[in-house]
Amino acid sequence: MLELIFITLQIIQVNETTPCFMNLTAGADMWENCGFGDDYLQAMLLPWEWITGGYFSMVIVSLFVMVTYIKYHKAIYPILVGIIFIPVSFFLFPSQFILIAFIFGIGLPAGVFLISILMQRTKEYGG
Repeated sequence: MLELIFITLQIIQVNETTPCFMNLTAGADMWENCGFGDDYLQAMLLPWEWITGGYFSMVIVSLFVMVTYIKYHKAIYPILVGIIFIPVSFFLFPSQFILIAFIFGIGLPAGVFLISILMQRTKEYGG
């Protein structure tokens, strides 16, 4: 049997991976390339987004939730902070923020509830 094997080559175009703020040859055009003329907030957050791999917003909100829980020691306050940020997350945050919000919203109160059951209900009160 004679089998013919056709090999097709495909060329994949890969864009430049150097961010605009690290292009040292751009000169004065760097401000325009990074979008400072269009959206100042996005241009200011661009280096932080690059450092955190696109998860800067999620890191900030997670810090807010964690600090709220550490300060007040009640699960309802971090849940409320997360609920406040959920409408904004559809526009600004990555899609993984919703998963983290559900983990914080379900896992954190469930864990606190289980720990409170184990700590308070298993103590022997009275003399």
